[in-house]
Amino acid sequence: MTADTIKMIINNKAGDDMLYDVLREKLDPRSGEVIEKNPEDNKYWQTAFDAVWKGNIHFIVIESLFRRSYGRYYVMRDGQYISPCFAYTKIDDTLFNIMQSMIDDIESGKYDNKKTLSEKIRSFVESKGLVSYMNDTKWHELFDAVSKKLPETEIQYKLLSDETEPDVYWNYNGDEELGYIMPAQIEWLKIRHTITEYRHRGVLLPPEAEIHDKKDEVTEILERYSIPYGYIEDEQSFIVYGYK
Repeated sequence: MTADTIKMIINNKAGDDMLYDVLREKLDPRSGEVIEKNPEDNKYWQTAFDAVWKGNIHFIVIESLFRRSYGRYYVMRDGQYISPCFAYTKIDDTLFNIMQSMIDDIESGKYDNKKTLSEKIRSFVESKGLVSYMNDTKWHELFDAVSKKLPETEIQYKLLSDETEPDVYWNYNGDEELGYIMPAQIEWLKIRHTITEYRHRGVLLPPEAEIHDKKDEVTEILERYSIPYGYIEDEQSFIVYGYK
């Protein structure tokens, strides 16, 4: 790889296949099979390199379509991370050496027994003797219905990995993490059916609070999708158990 090639990649003047070609030249997949480069995955990122080994273990490099010298690389199995996701901001021999080291670790079997998040969840649930009450389909149906019909409702949830329970509710529409959480991680979710709306009454007067009760609407959603639930009277909330 020439200095001009690196310069082209850094300056965003590289063709879509240039980093792929460079990585094919610089990295030795050993017994892994390099997958033919895919078209752009989306408008922000594209897969620059993907090699697969037996057991469906992949070493993947993705690059930014806006800043071609920036990207990430990681090891996955069954579509889930089994290594940290590393970022790079410079393309040079040091980076290639690090990537080759990860490939050699895959070849040596280091990742053969690494658990995916799904496998870790399954092991935890089994060790605690928990019973599953929900599945991904039901969670997605619930989230979709709440986001469309009751986006201002307040929620609270506990993940299997949380050591303590949350003590406050927060606005569903303002939750920035729920969309990135694997539903199988949720131990329970509470939905408060009262929504408080504050109306400004002037500089010298406190805002006026108006409470809207959406109990019937929440009940309708839960029953429409056959979601098992309980009710907590003193919190005016429904609780949906992922596990119990």
